[in-house]
Amino acid sequence: MADQPALRAAQEAILASGSGSARPGGLCGPCIEILPVTGAAVSTLSGPINNETVCASDDVAFRIDELQFDLGEGPCWEAFASRRPVLIADLREGPSPPWPVFNNAVRETSAAALFAFPLYIGATGIGALDLYRTTAGPLDDQALRDAGLLADTLAIELMRRILATVAAEEAEGAGSTGGTAASTLSLDPWQESPRNRREIHQATGMIMDQLDLTVGAAFARLRAHAFATDSAVAEVAHEIVSRKLRFPSDFQ
Repeated sequence: MADQPALRAAQEAILASGSGSARPGGLCGPCIEILPVTGAAVSTLSGPINNETVCASDDVAFRIDELQFDLGEGPCWEAFASRRPVLIADLREGPSPPWPVFNNAVRETSAAALFAFPLYIGATGIGALDLYRTTAGPLDDQALRDAGLLADTLAIELMRRILATVAAEEAEGAGSTGGTAASTLSLDPWQESPRNRREIHQATGMIMDQLDLTVGAAFARLRAHAFATDSAVAEVAHEIVSRKLRFPSDFQ
């Protein structure tokens, strides 16, 4: 449970995370300092593939995000769609969540409880805050309030970074000569996690060109192949980008 000065300090740290005055931990650090959780991840969610893990406090937090992105199901997606927190106090002994594939996969991690909070500014959805801990049990009322306030602050900071990146790319495109501006938004200038999904985007584009598919259909093919071979989507994407894997034109 955080006292008010500590909570305000955490919010200020989040808002300063994109500047030179940021302290270690970026967006995720203040969350695990304040909340009674083991780890945290912050992600953007938009469309079939435009999702990114902006930060993850540890490998388990990143793996939980990766599973949800690869499978297209899990608490972050439900929180984002419903605009309500999704609270799973006990992954192993509690009621089974409505995502059977994710539920089975996440049980292989050390997480015992999961909590997801939507990141919205008004009607604009941005992403989700995923929290986990290695001991089962619910968050108390104060922790839930604190997590909600931190989620609001995270949404503000993410929107600021997104708008700054878009403005920078528009300026670069307007000032370029003899070339074209980037057709997709690059998140690298504000990506805190080195384990981003750039290769997944690249591989999806390669499948689009190769099989003449839409973005959503190409990503579905990528995800289906990963599921069929019991691989992470990122692993299959790497194989495609490195030219070690090519889908035949009649691939289903």
